[in-house]
Amino acid sequence: MIKKDPPLETELSAFRKQIDDIDDQLITLLKDRIAIVSKVGEYKRRTFPGRCPIRPAREAEMIRRIIGKFAGSQFLPAAAADLWRTIIGASTTVESTLSMSVFHPDRDNDYFWMAREYFGPFLPIIKQPHIKRVIGDILDGKAAVGVVPMLRSSDTTFWWTNLIQQGHDAPKVFARIPFVYHETPPRDAPSALAIARLLPEPSDDDNSLIVLEADANVSQHKLQSAFLTAKLDSTWINIATLSPVARHHLIEVRGFVTLDHPGIDIIRATLGTSIFNLSFLGAYAVPIVINNTARQTIANDPAKTLQPAQ
Repeated sequence: MIKKDPPLETELSAFRKQIDDIDDQLITLLKDRIAIVSKVGEYKRRTFPGRCPIRPAREAEMIRRIIGKFAGSQFLPAAAADLWRTIIGASTTVESTLSMSVFHPDRDNDYFWMAREYFGPFLPIIKQPHIKRVIGDILDGKAAVGVVPMLRSSDTTFWWTNLIQQGHDAPKVFARIPFVYHETPPRDAPSALAIARLLPEPSDDDNSLIVLEADANVSQHKLQSAFLTAKLDSTWINIATLSPVARHHLIEVRGFVTLDHPGIDIIRATLGTSIFNLSFLGAYAVPIVINNTARQTIANDPAKTLQPAQ
């Protein structure tokens, strides 16, 4: 006599078969996707030889879109964001062979794991005990991407002054890590910046980093007033005194603001000879916080939300 499965097992088997069929479809689609990514990589290598293939603004827009698509669904938007970050990381390795240099102080693995989570477990990593060595690896071509600590007012090493370089090949900040938070992080939560030889592009919700070199006798109030006149929402992060006659002011500006921005022209006109130089250190897409109700809140701007996709 042929033993029949009980009704419950038969029903479960049918569900599992449906899941397997869907998995097969996902696998086929991922293979199709990576085939197109391979063509994109060929185009970039032919058109922009030697340039880092990462497009951070495009990636940020993709993640925001994915989160919006999954908002209100049983599949958690945060899980979807993590999944697509892995897909993006895997796709980038197909476009080009990349390696990372990560700040890794003694007994502190935070930056290593943040880099792994954001870029995926596919890229080889160089661990460096000093931030300046990470920047050096980018300059020397030993690594395509560097991961360094988030800028803090308490920092006294002023490592960011090593990014004050001219030219399109100068390393620039292009991402803040983590990009997606599953809940509002505490103020002292570790975060990092990614740097590479690439020019950041606007993602529609960004913060920019500007260094203003000014006469040491000019007050910070006067400098801040110039930014107000230019209608640039700015936050002073740090000040480095590298010489007796000048100070370097590290400033975060809301929005995508390069040296070609009209507001920068107003600052130059307002301050005149009081400023010696202005440098654009890069920009990053503002991180997203996803709360338990699947509404998406933009970090630093709680009033702005992404609504569930219709």
